[in-house]
Amino acid sequence: MLRSMTDIQRLDDCLSVRDGRLWIEECDAVELVRKFGSPLFVFSEDQVRRNVRRFREAFARGWPDGPVKVMPAAKANWITAIQRILASEGCGCDIYSAGELAVALRVGFDPQFISVNGVPKDDEHIRHAIEVGARLTIDAADEVERIERLAGSLGKKAQVRLRLKPILSGFIESSDFVAEGLVPTDIAAIAYKGGLAFDEIREVVPALRAAKNLELTGFHQHHGRHHRSTRYWEQQMTAYAEEIARVCDLLGGYRPKEIDIGGGFAIPRDPHNAVTDYTAPAQLGALYALSHALQPLGPRRRYAALAPLIDTVTSAPNQCHAPSIEAYAEACTRTLRQELERRGIPTSGVMLQLEPGRSIHGDSGVHLATVRAIKRVAAPIRWKIVAIDTTEFWLVGGRYEYHLHDFRVANKADAPATEKIDVVGRSCYGDRLMPTIRAPEMQVGDIFAFLDTGAYQEVSCANFNAMPRPAALLVTGANAAIIRRKETEEDVFRRDELPAHLKRQ
Repeated sequence: MLRSMTDIQRLDDCLSVRDGRLWIEECDAVELVRKFGSPLFVFSEDQVRRNVRRFREAFARGWPDGPVKVMPAAKANWITAIQRILASEGCGCDIYSAGELAVALRVGFDPQFISVNGVPKDDEHIRHAIEVGARLTIDAADEVERIERLAGSLGKKAQVRLRLKPILSGFIESSDFVAEGLVPTDIAAIAYKGGLAFDEIREVVPALRAAKNLELTGFHQHHGRHHRSTRYWEQQMTAYAEEIARVCDLLGGYRPKEIDIGGGFAIPRDPHNAVTDYTAPAQLGALYALSHALQPLGPRRRYAALAPLIDTVTSAPNQCHAPSIEAYAEACTRTLRQELERRGIPTSGVMLQLEPGRSIHGDSGVHLATVRAIKRVAAPIRWKIVAIDTTEFWLVGGRYEYHLHDFRVANKADAPATEKIDVVGRSCYGDRLMPTIRAPEMQVGDIFAFLDTGAYQEVSCANFNAMPRPAALLVTGANAAIIRRKETEEDVFRRDELPAHLKRQ
């Protein structure tokens, strides 16, 4: 994949522009498409490793009291090769489903550092977790009795943690998870299904104390990426420490051996919902009002008046970087340590665990797609539509969070943005992937690169329109290898069955 170059512009750790082309580590993105086809998901092994090491080192500096374990969320990218990389780095693993547990065991994670989260859990999933010695996070009141019963039937003692649900009353800024905005984060967090409220924990304490087949090792919490600021994490840790102290009192002076703070740290370019500028609300409001006011003039004069305003409406990916891993680590460890100490909960010897997902994987991934058609509307309103060979159904994780990804045209990576375009996908939905963005002049055959697609995207791909899902590559320096093959049409229909009466027709 190496070729000569005269100029290198570094975008971040794994991305650079060299002689006008986008490179992922030491691989030319255009050459990757030429060799492996389009579209492609591409992941940087070195970036995943760099991110893990930064998290481990930064949190260890801030938590001298005991060991630190980075336990990346498998849900963010559960491809076997990616999980093997994390296991080789000495990570633990946050898993949710039975399938994620199977992957975690297959690639070699130490079971005692597999965090089995989620609600509801079925009995077979719980039984398997106990058999292999994984940590079970209690996330529903009935799980205490079920885990106790299943552990007893196996003749084993289950290692469990309580998932708490601290109220974030100190952080009422708008949650980024809500597309419409203006929902206070503390209210959005209360509505989230994860965690046990204090009253529920009070109800399960007698059963916990009486259990003979459970060992409570500590506490867990996860609120997710409601806000990218370190202030949000300071409030989380303050509320968490208070809740830990309350529950320790309920348990008669219990002292945790491990405290898991969950995840939700933003990635640097942070394409998440509220931090991106899809369109200027003032412009759209003016467009709507003016459109109605001009209706009596008739279509020709109405469009003539609206066209200049429509030309000004654009979207742009977020250009303000999120706090660094080191800044998040400092805010979390400093606040949690001082708040626990203030409440009389010793931290000496306590293991600190964290479960970052998007922030481990997000900036390790690039999605490459090829321009297949260009459509232009000249009148009554100018509009240019660039159709590429991917779809929102292959970027589902980001669509749930209303991502607007930073991007490059891989073969024109340093070209100026001279025109406004809509980038649309190949499905029969509107599939409007990048609305009204500024980009270089586009041509059929150009390679469009969505940056920061390493988390949630490939693992959320769907087969809408019976489309086979694309391949995934792992780049390691100058080498590239397929880690998930492109589907065939046979793969798409593999699960289908015809009832007997339809076979006879």
